[in-house]
Amino acid sequence: MKKHLKTFISYSHDSQEHKRAVLAFAHQLREQGIDCNVDQYEESPDVGWITWMEDQIANSDYVLVVCSRGYAEKFNDRTTESGKGVKWEGAIITQALYDSAGKNRKFIPVLLYEDDKVYIPRTLKSFTYYNVLTRDGYEKLYRRLTKQPAIKKPPVGNVIKFPAKRMSVLSAPGTTERVGRTVSQSMIGNNNVQIGILRGNISLPPKAKLAINRLPSPGTIGADSLLKQAIKDRFNKLGEEREKRFGKRAYAAMYKIFKNDFGIKKKPWTDIWDWPEAAADVIIRYLDEKYANTIVGRIEGAIRKGSLLPSKGHLYQREKELLMQLDLEISSREVKASLEKYFGVDSHTKLDSLRHWQWVMYLEKVIRDKIGE
Repeated sequence: MKKHLKTFISYSHDSQEHKRAVLAFAHQLREQGIDCNVDQYEESPDVGWITWMEDQIANSDYVLVVCSRGYAEKFNDRTTESGKGVKWEGAIITQALYDSAGKNRKFIPVLLYEDDKVYIPRTLKSFTYYNVLTRDGYEKLYRRLTKQPAIKKPPVGNVIKFPAKRMSVLSAPGTTERVGRTVSQSMIGNNNVQIGILRGNISLPPKAKLAINRLPSPGTIGADSLLKQAIKDRFNKLGEEREKRFGKRAYAAMYKIFKNDFGIKKKPWTDIWDWPEAAADVIIRYLDEKYANTIVGRIEGAIRKGSLLPSKGHLYQREKELLMQLDLEISSREVKASLEKYFGVDSHTKLDSLRHWQWVMYLEKVIRDKIGE
């Protein structure tokens, strides 16, 4: 059985709005494959809150510390009447960092607003923080949690071995004397393509082929390593999301569609590395639009609008689409019964944004179960 990554959110109950934002953040992580826990999922733990908090921190792979003014005040013990949970969690975090001599892999500062970075506790200020209400910040955090680095370190290759040479006192300046089995090579060509002409007493196997490495021409996509990597990352991200829905054939289908759309049916998709650098903008926009149509892409689209929750208009439209797939009317008896069962209301118009989003996610799950995904 696949083991899900365990995370725990440590935060302060600053306001109802703040609590809802934290809860939506937890929902999103759980929806995207991370076993995230937060105190709002518990009414009254059997072991008591202190033991429960200690267990959550001890047994989680990561602890996400949502930094805010209220959290900082309670963490630093500036208040005496409230925030005992944050004080206790803060003490555990501080002790853990002390025991590890300041090394930290587990505790990650998280922001819901960029201005809150001034409230990152002093013990965590030297570590990377993430603003999860921005697309870039959330993606970077998600990559870190799921061990999917944006830039992968390439493996170390083999050391290049040169033929042995020694200088001779009888040799003319600027020349060398060959020792043992050596090969002399003269080079012709421009700065991009070199063709070596081998001379000497070395022999190659009958079917051996000489490989000529061609460097990408200046001004092409392939000549810009960062641009090339950006396109590869988009291909991988899109392919992974499609694979979740359509299975292992998703990658092959994705590349086939790409080649067809860009008119390179009979060429490998990597032919684009020879295209002018200016064409990269069109390719990136194409891949971003494809990704935006995936389920996770629509969620990220909501994040770009400044909220973890999609807009009301988007939720109503999505709900309508899902009910059509289920062959149900919004005002049908079945829909009203489900709303009454799960939310205690008889109409979606009586749901706030958070509960409406949960209702839409419930409908998506019903459809996935129905089609066997």
